[in-house]
Amino acid sequence: MVLIFGWGRGPVDDRGEVAPARCPNCHNDVSLHEINSTKRVSLFFVPVMPYGTDEYLVCPICGHGLQIRPEHRSAVEAMRLATLAFHAGRISGPDYRSRTDSFWQSMGVALPAGAAPVAGGSPPPAARVEMTLADRLSDLARLHADGILTDDEFSAAKRHLLER
Repeated sequence: MVLIFGWGRGPVDDRGEVAPARCPNCHNDVSLHEINSTKRVSLFFVPVMPYGTDEYLVCPICGHGLQIRPEHRSAVEAMRLATLAFHAGRISGPDYRSRTDSFWQSMGVALPAGAAPVAGGSPPPAARVEMTLADRLSDLARLHADGILTDDEFSAAKRHLLER
C-alpha cells in the first residue's frame, strides 16, 4: 500500500488594496495588497486539513511581501476598509492621507519627510519603506550581476552608499 501525503501552502487569497507605499524591492509607487495564504495537509494531492495561515502586504508588481504580524492584523483590516471607502468617495483625500500616515506609523514604517496633505481628493503620496544599507547593497549587487550596472557604476554607487 502506498500512501502519498504532503503539506505546504495552499491557495492564495488576495483581499484587496490596503495602503499606498513605495515598494522596497522594485521602488514602484503602488497600493500594497493583503494576501492570505493557507497552509494545508493533503492526502493523495487532495487538501484534507488547514493547519495555519500566513498574511502579507504584497507589491502587485514584483510580489515582494511584508509579513503581517498578529498585533497588526486589526490595523491592516481597518486600513483596507478605509481604502475601499476612499475609492468609493466616502472618505475625503485629507482624511485618507491622515489614516494612511497613522497606519504606516503603527506598522513602524518611515514616511517621506515633509509629505503634504492631499488636496482635491487625489490619492496620497506613497509611504516610503526605508531600506537598510544591506538591502541597498544587495540591490546594487543584483543590478551589477544582471549586467545593468558596469563595474565602474557599481563601484561608484557602492561608494556613495557607504559614504552616507
